[in-house]
Amino acid sequence: MKQRWRNATLITPHGEAARDLLVHNGRFAGIVEQEAGTSDDWETVDVTGRIIFPGIIDLLQHGLDVHLYNDALPGSVAHSSQLLLARGVTGFLPSISCLARGTLEHTLGRLGAEVEAATGARALGIHSEGPCFGSPGAHNIENISMPSVELAQAMVAAANGHLRAVTVAPELRGAEAFIRELKKSDISIHFGHSRAKPEDVARYVSWGFDAVTHMYNVMPTLPPGKMGLHVVSLTDALLAERHLALGLICDGIHVDPALMKLLAQLPTDRVFLETDANKFAGSAGAAEFEFYPGYWVTSAPGKAVVDRNGGLCGSSLTSDEAMRNYLSLAGADLTRAAHATSLVPARVIGMEHELGSIEVGKLADFAVIEPGTLAVERTVVGGETLYRRAQ
Repeated sequence: MKQRWRNATLITPHGEAARDLLVHNGRFAGIVEQEAGTSDDWETVDVTGRIIFPGIIDLLQHGLDVHLYNDALPGSVAHSSQLLLARGVTGFLPSISCLARGTLEHTLGRLGAEVEAATGARALGIHSEGPCFGSPGAHNIENISMPSVELAQAMVAAANGHLRAVTVAPELRGAEAFIRELKKSDISIHFGHSRAKPEDVARYVSWGFDAVTHMYNVMPTLPPGKMGLHVVSLTDALLAERHLALGLICDGIHVDPALMKLLAQLPTDRVFLETDANKFAGSAGAAEFEFYPGYWVTSAPGKAVVDRNGGLCGSSLTSDEAMRNYLSLAGADLTRAAHATSLVPARVIGMEHELGSIEVGKLADFAVIEPGTLAVERTVVGGETLYRRAQ
C-alpha cells in the first residue's frame, strides 16, 4: 500500500520539517513538500497538526507489566511487544540479569524462542546484562561469572542467533577474549557494573565497546585529591571517549537532572535513552515482587523500583515518559530527543541502516504524537498502524 501522511511536523535527524511523508512497501519512500502532487494511487492519511516521531528503541528492558524476562514465560515478549506500541516503541531488547551458569543458557534459549513470537514492536534480540560484573548493584552476586571464550560461545549458542547485546565489566580477567569472541557474532558490547580504573578506560574501549549501560549508575566516583583538586573518575573517563554512546535512565531518579542536562549538551551521537524497566513498569499501581530468591523489590509509577532498604533495582519508566523527561528535565529539543530515543540505539546495535530515523529507504517505524502533551496517538511498524489511541 502507498500512503501519504499529510500535514505533520516530521522529526528527522536534521531537524523538524513541515513535510509530507510517503510510505510504500513498509519503508519510507519520500519526504515531500506539502504542496507537491502525487498520483491517485496514494492513500492519504491526514494527521494535521501532529508530530511524526521515529519509532522508539529500548535497548535495556528487564520487564513490563506482569512479566519479568528472567522467567522467560510463554507469551511474555509477545505481550510486551503489544503493550509497548502505546508508548511509541517499535523495537526493544528484552533483557536478563546475572543468572547462574546453566540457568543462563536455558533462559537465553527460552527467551530467544519468545523473541521470535513478537508481533507488535520488533523484538530485536536479547540483552544479557551480565553475568560478568565487577560490581553487582541490584543483581545477585552469587550469579556473577568470570568472562571467558567458553562462556561467550555458550551464550551465543544458547540464544540461537538472538543475543544482541551484553553488558560486561572489562577489568575482569578474561574480559578481552570474552568481548572479542562476542564481537565475532556482531554482538553489541556495553560497559557497565564496573570498578575499572579511569586510566584504563581508553584501552578497554578499544576492545570493541559500543556503549555504556546506565551511565552514572553502579559506577564509583573518587574523593578529591591533593589540594582539593578534582580526580578523574570512571564516569569522567567514559565521557572523554568521544565515540562511545552513553545510556541514560531518564527518570530523574537514577541520574540527577543536572547531570542529565550535561549529557544533553553532548553531540547527538553520544546519548541514548534506555528504561532499565523492571516488572510492573507501565502498570497503574505499586506492586512488590521477588527479583531473585530472597530479594524483594517494589515497583511504583514515578518512583522507580526499590528494595526494602530503599536501594534501586531498575526503573518503573516507560519509553515515552523517558522521552518527555529528556525534554522537560534535560532541556533537549525534539530533534535531539529523536537521536537519543531512536537513532543512537539503532546505531549501538548495528541496525541504523534499517531503523532509528525518518529517512528514505529505512523501515517505516514511527509514532504520531500530539504536540501539546506529547502523548502517543498512533504507532506504525513497517508501514502498518498497529496501535491507535481510543478517542
